[in-house]
Amino acid sequence: MKNAHSITHVSSSPRRTRPPRLDWSTIAPSVTQLHQQGCSTRETARKLGLNIKTLEAHLRRHRIRHAIPMDRPDQVRRNCLNCESAFVADGRFLRLCPECRAMFS
Repeated sequence: MKNAHSITHVSSSPRRTRPPRLDWSTIAPSVTQLHQQGCSTRETARKLGLNIKTLEAHLRRHRIRHAIPMDRPDQVRRNCLNCESAFVADGRFLRLCPECRAMFS
């Protein structure tokens, strides 16, 4: 008895990939500039009109991490929960930037 399912042979043509939707060679300098100004990834994506996940994937793919340098090992990079700006916290429990902390205290 033969198998009822037949296997169709796929031609050995080169794999087709769609062209990239975004030209990162023109977007990358703007991303770098905004990161150097201290903008978070979310703010950068919003200002450039990009999807946040698209920008995060690009940064991960090219190993571009954080723009703010840290001086001590106990410092942590954070985004403020109030204004969403990037800042370096002195401890892992601080979630508001110094400006917002001053405003709320």
